[in-house]
Amino acid sequence: MSSKKACKQKIEAELELVQAKLAEFKARVKILTADARIRHAAQDTTKPKLKERGEANKEVWDLLRYCF
Repeated sequence: MSSKKACKQKIEAELELVQAKLAEFKARVKILTADARIRHAAQDTTKPKLKERGEANKEVWDLLRYCF
């Protein structure tokens, strides 16, 4: 086999490796994006609950202050 042909095969193999890594990174990005959307959705449902509980705690605190 000529050295030119061997070099070409090596470069093609390295290119395939880089393309495989790129595909892996793209898949990781999709996973991380989905995780971020899930966390964001969870925060959106948690914020109203925390606000509601905070308002309830304020009412209880006002009641306790009035009683004592």
